[in-house]
Amino acid sequence: MDPEKFGAFVALCRKEKNMTQLELAQELKVTDKAVSRWERGKGFPDISLLVPLAEALDITVLELMNSEKREKRMEDFSEENIKDMVIHVAAIEKKNQRDDHLITWIPVPVALITAFLTRFTGHGSLLAGLLLGGLTALAVVGLVLFVLDRKDNTSRKAYGILMLLGTGVTLVFLYLMGISTLLLLGGLFLLLCITTFVAFS
Repeated sequence: MDPEKFGAFVALCRKEKNMTQLELAQELKVTDKAVSRWERGKGFPDISLLVPLAEALDITVLELMNSEKREKRMEDFSEENIKDMVIHVAAIEKKNQRDDHLITWIPVPVALITAFLTRFTGHGSLLAGLLLGGLTALAVVGLVLFVLDRKDNTSRKAYGILMLLGTGVTLVFLYLMGISTLLLLGGLFLLLCITTFVAFS
């Protein structure tokens, strides 16, 4: 499913029902920011929300997933169409779970390893190491998500900015900690490579 087409369809159906984003959010027991995110094409609702969302908008789940209304309801949908839609939903759910796992599990070991190395090598305190680890984790999460989301250009730009921000601030922090010039030059080269990659991908 195309997230922008899906979002535009949800917004259209909501307006046809004379509902605000807040009213729809309250009916679904989510935040109005979540509804806004869907309508701007920045993500999909959780699979468990598809039926309640379709009911709130007075459309079928198949119409919601297809992002278009049908004059004929069930007769229009063949078994093959239904299978394709179920596969799409499963793929969306898998992507959402993957992103959640990455965002949860990557930062912790990266931050702890960086903190340990910072303290062990004598370049800073444990607190400084944890701060540096958090910044490094930001860059690593951005890189991983950037590489994995090859088809979604909007998300890739956001992840690219996350990578640049994390890498840039990490280098500034390393400079303030008195890390060797050679290491900083290597980091600047890495930052330049990331910038070029993001700009031309």
